[in-house]
Amino acid sequence: QLVAVVEALDRGGLWGRIFPEWGAVRDLPPRDRAHVWTVDRHLVETCAHAARLTTEVARPDLLLIGALLHDIGKGREEDHSVVGEGLARQVGTRLGLSARDVRTVAAMVRHHLLLPDTATRRDLEDEATLSRVVQTLDGDPQLLELLHALAEADSLATGPGVWSPWKRRLIDQLTERCRSAMAGEPLPKPEPPDGALCEMAERAASTGRPQVSVQEHPAAGSGDGATEQEPATVLVALPDNPGALSLAAGVLALHSLEVHVAELGSHEGIAVDTFTVSPRFGRPPDPAVLRNDLVRALEGGLDLAEALDRKERDYARPPGPEEKLRPRVLWFDDEATGAVVLELRGNDRIGLLYRVASTLEHAGVEVRWAKVATLGSSVVDSFCIDEPDGAVRLTRSQRRALEHAVLAAARG
Repeated sequence: QLVAVVEALDRGGLWGRIFPEWGAVRDLPPRDRAHVWTVDRHLVETCAHAARLTTEVARPDLLLIGALLHDIGKGREEDHSVVGEGLARQVGTRLGLSARDVRTVAAMVRHHLLLPDTATRRDLEDEATLSRVVQTLDGDPQLLELLHALAEADSLATGPGVWSPWKRRLIDQLTERCRSAMAGEPLPKPEPPDGALCEMAERAASTGRPQVSVQEHPAAGSGDGATEQEPATVLVALPDNPGALSLAAGVLALHSLEVHVAELGSHEGIAVDTFTVSPRFGRPPDPAVLRNDLVRALEGGLDLAEALDRKERDYARPPGPEEKLRPRVLWFDDEATGAVVLELRGNDRIGLLYRVASTLEHAGVEVRWAKVATLGSSVVDSFCIDEPDGAVRLTRSQRRALEHAVLAAARG
């Protein structure tokens, strides 16, 4: 009903009189394939999805207003969240909201990507991650609650597959940990090492051969009534030598497994890595198949770079002219404890994680974890690079050299 009513008001010229800011987003096309609606329709769809979540927040009125305005800053040259914050203040004041409510709606628009971006790109068990989110929100639990609901509504209104059980779990976990931090409650202690990984590491050490385990998880509801398959978990144990991450990532890419998270560790000289993956087609392959390719790659019988290049030539769909992004590397010095975070933003491609991980390994940097956030044809690859003893490991010139190498790997 809401969508039809707003469209009728807009056709009649009444909607623009209520919201003159709407003109910049009316019929504005999306920037990537993940969005199925124009920006104005996306805003109304987000508001409709938010209406189903009004019983979960203390201020449903602010949730609906924030949902309707969260992308109102698009269509300008500047950051749409920053522009939208000012426009939201303007709209909220005109609607007669109190000064406090105007600040809340403006903050919702300014930070509507904070929870999903942090959940999919940072370590949620790192206190630096939680501190940054809590400080950004000025310790306001009501704002946190509203952003939690807005993240779901925004994702559901974007397109199929954007909201998933895995993404919901990450955002729920981040929200709950931030809520505890705001309340001054102790944070949950880190989980102990996975027993299955330790057993695999011991088998890999005793046999001298890689070990692989694939754990599939039951399907779960995605929040819009649909049922979606949970990402699978792939456990890999192999000799802890430089190149372990890229080797495993390359084999997974070769078998059409899209990596979301790579958590790296070691046990008695064996690299023990946990990958959260989604198969691009069907179900994950048999672990014996993955193990055999790991052995071949380790022994030199499988050239991963050449195999991935061939797979990309055969299967990849090149982005259209409007989707080609100039890759960028960004550094974040205060978002991981004792480490820096390197982010690569650009177009997705087959084997991208393998290529970038290989570049970092050749540069001699230690990667603690990697996260991959994909939206349509674009991707954000985040790598946490350890800094021994908290010292600054990379000078400005070293960072520039690393940036050039990573960008070269992204472009191929």
